[in-house]
Amino acid sequence: MINEIGPVHTRRQGRILHVILSRPASKNAINEEMVTSLYHYIRDAAQDDSVGAVVIEGAGDAFCSGADIKNLALGLEHTRKYSTEVLLRVGAEAAMLLHEMPKPTIAMIRGPAVGGGLSLALACDFRLADTTATLGYAHTKIGLSGDFAAAYFLSKWMGAGKAREFCLLCPTYSADEAFKNGLLSKVCEVDALCGEVESLATRLADGPTNALGCIKSNLKNAEEMSCESYIAEEIKNFQRCRNSEEHREALAAFLEKREPVLPRVNLAR
Repeated sequence: MINEIGPVHTRRQGRILHVILSRPASKNAINEEMVTSLYHYIRDAAQDDSVGAVVIEGAGDAFCSGADIKNLALGLEHTRKYSTEVLLRVGAEAAMLLHEMPKPTIAMIRGPAVGGGLSLALACDFRLADTTATLGYAHTKIGLSGDFAAAYFLSKWMGAGKAREFCLLCPTYSADEAFKNGLLSKVCEVDALCGEVESLATRLADGPTNALGCIKSNLKNAEEMSCESYIAEEIKNFQRCRNSEEHREALAAFLEKREPVLPRVNLAR
């Protein structure tokens, strides 16, 4: 199933949902309609038990070049439906949904992933790029401080010291530099990227979605909670999995040396 209306398209491939940023003439620069549409698609995917994995990608030869600079330069804020504050919050919430939703998320990166586009990529569980990819914070180049939780994710993936260097000096990393600094999961040749992403997404989407969601919950809690509080939530997640049909089928299949037929309803939220 393909949706090709507006600046964000979607495509279903089995249990994989591809969410495609689609303003290729502007290298998928973010405008009001894109950020609001993106949020709604990601929110719906998070709640849809038929979706097992989400892939974020860009149309054409770019992932996302960040905010639409032309709109900023023309001062068109007064023509928008929503205020800047609302749009910044919606974009940040879209990023946090990618990070926290109870199913795996993957960014497939070609060309530039800059500014808010970089933030969306960093929010995903996995970031696969081809050799054309370039990653940049970019905000200080136009006198802005950052959006969509960019510094939050950079600090996690790079460490505090490297994140300060990256944000304050605004270098542009090649794919290999981004990989060496912890911003990418894997770098692929141009003609291999789609296949690598599909292979990973299929493996995740066909896996134990309930358990994967609880693992993501554990990882989030580990970032935010005291050890004592974390352990209490870890036990709850374990029990939730232990009492699930998914676990019973996976265990039976393991013992019987066959592939499991996993249920796809009543997933952990």
